[in-house]
Amino acid sequence: MNQMTSRFAGPLDFGDDALAGAMLPAGIDGFGVGAWYWIQGDETLNQSELDKAEVALSDVQTLVAAASVAFAAELTDPQSTSSLFRDFHLEEIPEEMVCDLFDVDTGEVVTDGVFLDHLVLVGIAISPAATERVLALDFAIGADKPTDQLLVAVWDRNGTVTVHHES
Repeated sequence: MNQMTSRFAGPLDFGDDALAGAMLPAGIDGFGVGAWYWIQGDETLNQSELDKAEVALSDVQTLVAAASVAFAAELTDPQSTSSLFRDFHLEEIPEEMVCDLFDVDTGEVVTDGVFLDHLVLVGIAISPAATERVLALDFAIGADKPTDQLLVAVWDRNGTVTVHHES
């Protein structure tokens, strides 16, 4: 794979791997300070395709808002990915940590709004050659990530957003 330069991550070194990236010291568009930014490539990826793919990241605020809408819509279904992710953090983490994490006196008062307000963008991945997972935004509860669980908004090539839970 040729040497390429990301306008967000700088020079990329894919080496023998199809994945390259870096931590974003200043974030993108004010979001994701300290977030990881990953580019998934293969032998067909070139600088022009990378540049085109990174254009989607020019307005991360809009992408984060779209992810929030997808997460909120899912919270109406108690068996959805977003609901199960929220419930994991409210039920599997000690109460004291839940209170610190959500800045509340008791976990019982963590509403959907409080939950959504505490999602923090911790990772961004683009896969310019992919068809089903072109862009992914990884969110964790709080910047200190008390668990290794991520709520992920994934865009396909058609711009459709789906929600995934990863750990």
